[in-house]
Amino acid sequence: MVILNDTIVAVATPSGIGAIGLIRISGSRTFEIIEKLLRKSIQDQQSHSIVLRELFDEDGIIDEVLLSIFRGSRSFTGEDTLEISIHGSDYIATRLVKAVLFHGCRMAEPGEFTQRAFLNGKLDLAQAEAVADVIASEHKFAHEQAMHQLRGGYSKDIQLLRGKLLDFTSLIELELDFGEEDVEFASRDELKKLVLEIKNRVDRLSDSFTLGNALKKGFTIVIAGRPNAGKSTMFNSLLNEDRAIVSDIEGTTRDSIEELIQVGGVRMRVVDTAGIRDATDVIEREGINRTFKHVEASGITLYLFDPSNIIPEDVASDLSTLKNKTERVWTIANKMDLFRGSLSEYGDVKAEISAKDSQNVVKLFERIVGELTSEISKLGNEIVVTNARHAESFRLCSVELQSILDGIESGLTGDLLSFHLRSGIKALASITGEIDNEEVLGNIFSKFCIGK
Repeated sequence: MVILNDTIVAVATPSGIGAIGLIRISGSRTFEIIEKLLRKSIQDQQSHSIVLRELFDEDGIIDEVLLSIFRGSRSFTGEDTLEISIHGSDYIATRLVKAVLFHGCRMAEPGEFTQRAFLNGKLDLAQAEAVADVIASEHKFAHEQAMHQLRGGYSKDIQLLRGKLLDFTSLIELELDFGEEDVEFASRDELKKLVLEIKNRVDRLSDSFTLGNALKKGFTIVIAGRPNAGKSTMFNSLLNEDRAIVSDIEGTTRDSIEELIQVGGVRMRVVDTAGIRDATDVIEREGINRTFKHVEASGITLYLFDPSNIIPEDVASDLSTLKNKTERVWTIANKMDLFRGSLSEYGDVKAEISAKDSQNVVKLFERIVGELTSEISKLGNEIVVTNARHAESFRLCSVELQSILDGIESGLTGDLLSFHLRSGIKALASITGEIDNEEVLGNIFSKFCIGK
């Protein structure tokens, strides 16, 4: 539990030797404590100023440091804060923290600086969670989405939607005070129109989580097809290394091989799988079963076929099997450098490549990224939801809004409409943290790194 009248300290940089390290202190006694190490006052220093000073403990000088001063509500946490830039030695960091603890600080819990920013009204909960996402972002999409959310994202929109629902809730509850007079302050037609509008928005946000989560964590691309279709060759060409064994012997790949890559700022998890065919032994059969499990969990499955060695009917059969397990299957004709015939009987072929040509393969994956980003752009200015907690809150809100629509049609009483309205409002409020739930807050901030 956060105790706001404590003064906290943490090393905000990773352990190890580096040019600089950073110590953060925040709380009401911040400047009182640091002055004991400075052996002089810094009361005349303005907020958002930086000064060069020497810090001392009982054994003498600790280090020559830069003190970044942030006073009161103008700081990240909303309270007096210092960021101390030291030389990047673990020994110096440990010695300084020990001195600060001696004079009345305590060690910060994971995420406690950001939690204080939230509790002091500097960030809402969605923005606070975005801080962790910014730190964890490892590619362009994850970074862009985290920064958008940190800057306010859909927080303002949620507050607007909540406000509209609250206005109608107030009117409906006012009706209850005049129940005997049979008056209607809240037009049911206007309420229906508003709820439909908000539900459409909430549903779009909720539905965007599938795409957003996949792109944030790594969009899964599964390479599937019959033995010797060129799956492992494509995999190796993409990685530009011999990661998978390539052989003319059918069934060489018995298990799945995975690698993370980045194309066009999008992270992808690429999976090379065992060839699809009637298995000849138990091990191969298990490998094929794993292929289908990966297909079921894929963002896109690339079905490779060699038109020189497979008839159109067998391609159609394979595609039927795959499309029963996933919605997105791209049919890729491989080994086109060796094929001289027509592909017209093979159905909708998405691309024609030679997997041993790495440029061919990279262009194919750039095309996949293009389609993914196009899908995101169709959402317009709406943010793509990447947080599972937010997606669930939007889903719960949608359920309550649907209950209101059903209730209006069936003539539900005002008190029950009010109940569903308040439940929907509560679901939206949980996203930005306008709730009092210590368990939820503790769970969120415990996942942060120390010093943030």
